[in-house]
Amino acid sequence: MSKHLSLSLITAFAAVTLAAPLSAQGRSTIDAGTLDAAVSAKVVNSRAVVSAALTSSTALAVAANLGLSPDAVASRIAALDDASAKTVADQILAGGDDRIVISTTAVIIGLLLIILLTR
Repeated sequence: MSKHLSLSLITAFAAVTLAAPLSAQGRSTIDAGTLDAAVSAKVVNSRAVVSAALTSSTALAVAANLGLSPDAVASRIAALDDASAKTVADQILAGGDDRIVISTTAVIIGLLLIILLTR
């Protein structure tokens, strides 16, 4: 194995090993059982979530582009059964930001690998 390749592998291994989270970052002041109970205790009105999301101005503009009037959207929301409303609400609530977050550690490791492997 060449000296350059072994140096690259050692550097990559060290970077991955040192990037592991610290033990203090893994602890929480609240135990897992309490967190699970708090999450399950929160009752979400699925139909209200769906209605709020689909009657926003942006959603109604998209619906208008598809040929649906606000009344048609409201009637289709009302026609959803409970299981369907829950499924749609879960998808709406699981949505998140439209951006990708890359950690500083990942960027540094990537740059190190690029530098070392392109020599």
